[in-house]
Amino acid sequence: LHPGGDFEAMAVWLDAHQDAMASIHTTPSCIRLCDVTGDGDPKLLVADQNRKLRLYKGINLVSEHALLDTPSAICPFFEEKRGDGPRVPSLAVACGQFIFIYKRLRPHYKFTLPALPVHEDEAAIWKGIWDKSIPDDDAYDRLAALVETGVVVTHQSLDLLAVDEATDRPAAIESCHGKLPAHSTTITCMESINKNSDDESATSCLIVGTEHKQLVILDATNFAILVKVALPSPPVFICPQGLLDIEYRLAVACRSGVIHMVKNGQLLSTSIELEAQPCAMAISGKNLVAGDIGHVLHSFGLKGKKNYSVHLPAAIQCIETMCVDKLASTVLQLVALANGEVRLYKEKVLMSTITCNDVVSAMRFGKYSREDNTLVMAFKSGSLAIKILSRNSNFSKTSVEGGPPPEQDIPLNIPKKTKLYVEQTQREKDHCVDMHRIFQRDLCKLRLNAARAYVKVLTEGQGLMSYTSAASLRLNVEVQGLGPKFRAIVTLTNTGTKHNGDLQLIVKYNTNMYSCQK
Repeated sequence: LHPGGDFEAMAVWLDAHQDAMASIHTTPSCIRLCDVTGDGDPKLLVADQNRKLRLYKGINLVSEHALLDTPSAICPFFEEKRGDGPRVPSLAVACGQFIFIYKRLRPHYKFTLPALPVHEDEAAIWKGIWDKSIPDDDAYDRLAALVETGVVVTHQSLDLLAVDEATDRPAAIESCHGKLPAHSTTITCMESINKNSDDESATSCLIVGTEHKQLVILDATNFAILVKVALPSPPVFICPQGLLDIEYRLAVACRSGVIHMVKNGQLLSTSIELEAQPCAMAISGKNLVAGDIGHVLHSFGLKGKKNYSVHLPAAIQCIETMCVDKLASTVLQLVALANGEVRLYKEKVLMSTITCNDVVSAMRFGKYSREDNTLVMAFKSGSLAIKILSRNSNFSKTSVEGGPPPEQDIPLNIPKKTKLYVEQTQREKDHCVDMHRIFQRDLCKLRLNAARAYVKVLTEGQGLMSYTSAASLRLNVEVQGLGPKFRAIVTLTNTGTKHNGDLQLIVKYNTNMYSCQK
């Protein structure tokens, strides 16, 4: 930890555990802290990119479960309460187009996202291909025309359009012989939102973003689609706020670099356009914090008003909110950078910095085991680190104060007023009118002399332009080059209405210094 001010004013992190051989390779959306076993002890859940679901209790690996596909996100949620026992959250694991539901870490249900309907024209083209009523080249041209009109075609059509050589197209068509075109979507992000209560164990619903530019809200009981919203671009991050049955708002960061707002199932016209594509996003109190690939951390209000921007020295890996005092509503942001730093910000003020020997790939802050304020970090090398926030941490002071610099409060060393200065000031006050008249008279004389000199230059032909009184001609000379060789471009313009011909151009120069090619 590298504090920038008083040690008492800084957030002090205590090293609780370090495991360099954990072999965890995950993303920020695939790591959670929750009690999935119902014993009142929050666990660490990690969905590894090696298709493994791991459960940690304290510093020990309790169990490991195999996944059928590479996970894209995991999210705990609470179903409707049944019985009088303690409520245990279920775990949703998104893999491809499927959502695997685990209860007490046992497979319970598999939900498949409904596929999009195939466009009628695309289905007719493939039907004509199988019936031999449409030639291969003609079908290729028709599919290309559909894509140009903005129709979302299936992967089967895209694979055929990727074949440029006409001789290779029959083989590509034969490889999918008898297969009807069908859409297969992929889940890009997933979060949960409470249904009708703010309690931590209240009934919640899943919010799923798909590759086909859709946002879907699923019921936690029967997994029926409650809300479906079409987006202009595929979503990558979702930040919910509010209650589903009362009023809610979703901030959805899309791959196009725009953050769209969804309120009560309706896509609002107000949007936030970032300077670059988003790489992380989180809700911090009543503000939205987003980081882009341009190394900039932005803060916006939920209605789209920009609060501030912080330029960082390295790329942003992930962002995690840190709520320490719920009564004081103190919400801070943890920002992991590509240079190995984990910075703690209170709004735009840097509170502390943790310097790591590796790059953080994912992190979570919350209650873990017996500690309420625990930071769990997974690194790109596969190691795992757990830090605990010291109870003596003080966030009322900062290591870098905001506002004007402290040098502004230091008075300037102004010399004392001398007797000569006082007399000069009094003289200017007594004769201010006369001094102003003399200044105006001298200014008018200067302007008059400048105008006379300019007229003299024009009449003698010593300027850039030369005029003659006998004919309406204007001569302009432009010099190109600095030497020793240069070119003089002469432009002769007839400004009158009469024709002038048989004119001669005479060039006069010092033959001892210059030579002119005729």
